[in-house]
Amino acid sequence: MGRSVLDFERNRREKIARNTKKRKNKKYNPLHGLKSNKRKKQIKSRVLNILNNNNFYSKILKIKNKVIISIPKIFCFIDNADETINILKQINSTIFDDTINEIFLDYSNCEVLGLDASLVTDIIVLNGIDLRKNFGYKTFLSGTIPKSEAAREMFLNSGLVKHLGISKIESPDVKRLDPFIYEKETNLMTNKVIEYYNNCLSTSGFILNNKGIIHFNKLVGEIIDNANQHCGKNGTWYVSGHFSKNPNNGQIPKGRLTFISLGNTIYESLKYNTLSDSIKIKLENQTKLHERLFNFGWNEESSWTVFALQWMISRKKTDDNDRGTGTIKFIESFTELGKTINNDIPKMIILSGHTHILFDGTYTLKYSKEKKNTKVIAFNKTNDLSKRPDDKYVKLLKNKFPGVIISCEFYVDKEYLKKIKEEK
Repeated sequence: MGRSVLDFERNRREKIARNTKKRKNKKYNPLHGLKSNKRKKQIKSRVLNILNNNNFYSKILKIKNKVIISIPKIFCFIDNADETINILKQINSTIFDDTINEIFLDYSNCEVLGLDASLVTDIIVLNGIDLRKNFGYKTFLSGTIPKSEAAREMFLNSGLVKHLGISKIESPDVKRLDPFIYEKETNLMTNKVIEYYNNCLSTSGFILNNKGIIHFNKLVGEIIDNANQHCGKNGTWYVSGHFSKNPNNGQIPKGRLTFISLGNTIYESLKYNTLSDSIKIKLENQTKLHERLFNFGWNEESSWTVFALQWMISRKKTDDNDRGTGTIKFIESFTELGKTINNDIPKMIILSGHTHILFDGTYTLKYSKEKKNTKVIAFNKTNDLSKRPDDKYVKLLKNKFPGVIISCEFYVDKEYLKKIKEEK
């Protein structure tokens, strides 16, 4: 009798030890009741399918059935990409946890709210609420608003409370480009972007002339066409804009424009979908040039992402078209028009996968020494694509964004625009 009790106790302890080991080795997955293959097949949202296929979730802290997500001081892909992605992963995790019925988004410490981060938050939350509703899970969404005036303006006019229908604010000092236009036709969206930018310029008494409209139409059209085609057949894309005519402290009017595609990264698109044999050879040569730098905070993904920005590099490039030029021309034109009379230079980023590329005027497109008619931006002092870029401007992130973000900030300075109009 005594021996059987000891055996029972030993077996019980061994079982506990085995289960503990399994829990430690088990990969974190917040899907709980929604993780079954049957349920996953019922998910119709392209956004949520893309995020789940890329393991876009992170551990969350729960208090009973409630989760509090603290939005950081800088919630923006331009200035704080890694932390921003991690917060978005937490938000996505709460959507797929069927033990949660209340999500509290605390924006009280947020001083800088980027249009880019705000848009991705809204995309996840709106798709998530619909999903939970369809599966019969109750969701009570609550939170605080930013204390910073600039962040609060973004949040109320172009952010989550606007898209949830809670905020009815339509500030006369704000110009918006609504991201949730469901007729995602490239020509339509290109025209809307041009119209939005013209509305921003008009607040200072300027508009694009016919030549300017044709110029931007081509550049914006290629960016949107890239977003539409390169994200993959199961991907999706959005464009959003927010312009403030009267920023704080008498600052120059400032606008933001964000292109977001969810699906393939630039690297994935080049790696698996490149059509041109000549481009494949160029990519292979780029890998050979940088192989010695790999494993030192640099890899093939980041190398190719920078290379993709160069003149005439496109997965769809053939001998009879000029694809692969739109993004870098857009950068150049937007930077030129978006400056101020005091030479304040607007910021712009391209983020794809683990690669974050910053443009602030430090590194610009310059003619190549090898090819006189070709412009190159290598993000290093010698402008040499065989060398590693400056890691302040091309960063390898810990967190992956499953797609591509092109995010711009620009000024509309009346004095500067008057000056360049007179000069040109």
